[in-house]
Parts: sequence; C-alpha cells; structure tokens
Amino acid sequence: MRILLGAENLPLFLQSHLRRCQKKTMRRKILVIDDNTSQCKILKKLFESCGYAVVALDSPEEALYLLEWKDFDVIVTDLRMPWMDGAEFCRRSRNIRPDMLIYALSGYIHEFDRKELLEAGFDGIFSKPIRIELLRDAIEDDLKRNRLAG
Repeated sequence: MRILLGAENLPLFLQSHLRRCQKKTMRRKILVIDDNTSQCKILKKLFESCGYAVVALDSPEEALYLLEWKDFDVIVTDLRMPWMDGAEFCRRSRNIRPDMLIYALSGYIHEFDRKELLEAGFDGIFSKPIRIELLRDAIEDDLKRNRLAG
C-alpha cells in the first residue's frame, strides 16, 4: 500500500489530526526511526503538522551515523526492526548524545520487558496506535522539565 504525503491522501483520522493539531512547537528537531517506510512517512507528517522539524529514517544504522553529525532534541524509534532492535539503538544513541530524549513507539511493546527498555535509556515507552497529541504532550513536558533542570 502506497501512502502519498498530501493531506487529502491521508486516512480520515490523520486528516482530522492535522486540523486539530493547533499547538505549535519551537521547531524542535525530531529523528524518527522505523523500518516500515509508511510509518516513517505518517509520523513525519504528523510531527511536522505539530511544528517540529523531522528527519525520518528506516535504518537505525543510518540514524546512528546521522547522530554523529547532527543534533536532535528528540528521537522516536520503533522497537522491532530487522537490523537492530530499538533497545540496542537507544543504548548506542545514549553513547553519542546522552542528554537527548528518546522514546519507544511500537506495536510490539508486549514482546519487550519494560524494565529492560527503561534500563536501555528510554525516556518513554508508547504503544501503537497512539494519538499523536499524547506523544507530543509527553515530549513537550519532558523538554520543559529538562530545560528547567539544565
């Protein structure tokens, strides 16, 4: 199934979100990693509609390389990927950028031990499907907390 990025080509629930997402952010940078290209495109479009600058990749290896050269405020990653699972990606990302917020977003949360995911360094763990507003609010709350603490 091919998903085009024009809003009129998105499923109705996503079109509805685009209309509702009025709260704009200060162009924070988000890196999205999901081996499912369609999921990358959907998440990219949703986060952009909330005012974020988004880079979406389908390879955790490419994402790790990019982290060596580019700063991001937040990472949102899938957990179940063929090349490297999200927990390993999180551990490696923490070695490169220890202060960045990292969230797991997966339809396979039940296949992972929550304690191990938190020990890997995730700031939050979310299950698909998710209302983007919930994830956006968690991100914004954590960014504010980090700003106040830092």
